[in-house]
Amino acid sequence: MAPSTVDLLLPMFRDAVEMLSLTRASFRHFDPGQTDMAMVLARSIHKQERDLTEQLLADPPEFDGLRFVPSHLERISDAVQGLLRCLRTRETEGLVFTEGGAREIEQLFDRAIELLECARDLALTRNRVLAHHVEIESMRFHDLASGFARAHEARLVEGVCMPEASSVYLAMADYLREITRHARRISARLAPQASPGFAARRAGP
Repeated sequence: MAPSTVDLLLPMFRDAVEMLSLTRASFRHFDPGQTDMAMVLARSIHKQERDLTEQLLADPPEFDGLRFVPSHLERISDAVQGLLRCLRTRETEGLVFTEGGAREIEQLFDRAIELLECARDLALTRNRVLAHHVEIESMRFHDLASGFARAHEARLVEGVCMPEASSVYLAMADYLREITRHARRISARLAPQASPGFAARRAGP
C-alpha cells in the first residue's frame, strides 16, 4: 500500500520539532554540536518541502489542506534558523540576558514546541477540539510575547538590560511568534469543517 500524505508529512514534522527542541536546549547551554545538528535538519526540511510539494501538486492529497503544509513547515524551519543565528551572535559577542529575559524566552520556546507538536498531532487526528486548542493557545502566545516585550522595554529603560542584548532578545521573540503563526496556519488547514447543522445540533433546539 502506498504511504498516505500524512505518512509523508510526519518526517517533516519530526524534523521541525527536533530542530526547535535542539535550539531551545542550546539557548540554555550553548552547544555547537546541537546547533550544527539543527542546521542539518533544516537542510533536510528544505529538501523534503521541495520534493513533497512537487508530489502533492502532481498527485492531489486526500484533502486540499495537506497540499500546503510542507511550505508552512519550511517557513518554521526558516524561523528556527533565525533563532540559531541569534544564539551564535549571543555566544560570539558574549551577550547576557537578564534572568527575567532568559526565563521569558524559555517560556516562549516551550509554548512554541507544544503548539508545533499539537499541529503534528492534528495531521494525524484532524480533531476539532485540538484545532481549537491551537487557535486559542496561539493567540495567548502572542499576548504573552507582547507582554514580555513591554517588560523588556521597561528593563531597558531602567538600565537593567544590556542594550547590546536587546535586539537579540526582540529578534528571538519575533522568530518564536513566526513559528506559532505557522503552527496556527497548519491547524487551520488541517481542521475538518463542521458539517451543515453541526452548530445547530450543538446549540440544541
